[in-house]
Amino acid sequence: MAGKAAETALIVPVDLPPGLEAIRRRSVEDAGSGLQAHVTLLYPFVPVRDLNDGVRAAIAAVVAAHARFSYRLVGPGRWPETLYASVEPEAPFRALQADLAAAFPNFPLHGGAFDFVPHVTIAEGEAARLPELADDPDWAELPATATARTVDLLVRSGDMWCTKSTFPLGRARVKRGSAVPRER
Repeated sequence: MAGKAAETALIVPVDLPPGLEAIRRRSVEDAGSGLQAHVTLLYPFVPVRDLNDGVRAAIAAVVAAHARFSYRLVGPGRWPETLYASVEPEAPFRALQADLAAAFPNFPLHGGAFDFVPHVTIAEGEAARLPELADDPDWAELPATATARTVDLLVRSGDMWCTKSTFPLGRARVKRGSAVPRER
């Protein structure tokens, strides 16, 4: 069987709690092809043949202008073909996605077919319609707190997704006299 066409995406990688990650691995087709849990920012993105230093520099500049941020995974939420974990707050994801979309207007998210709603897909297609997945006890692992630290440029070549570049979000700016947050 021939592999899928080469394509790219910009994502915020997400570490799901173990039970939800197990559901995702069973219920998202590309999860077995190296696609990690994530919030999609731009997909489809620049054709692989057009990825160059200028594109990478533009991504890096946009991403570095946004500070790292904490968020919570909550859920579940559902669209007809997708079962997902929501993220709160949405505002930092929306700002990051809007700035990337403005920097790359020729590559709107999903071809412009849908508005951006920050989420992490847990199941898709037929699996998303299974009532038992939305009622699975592993959803009790939420809410879970996480920190967005990077935006990853993914490339699918053949049947596998891999991270080609990682762009760090900027450091949070601390006001004078406030405590400096520490990394763990």
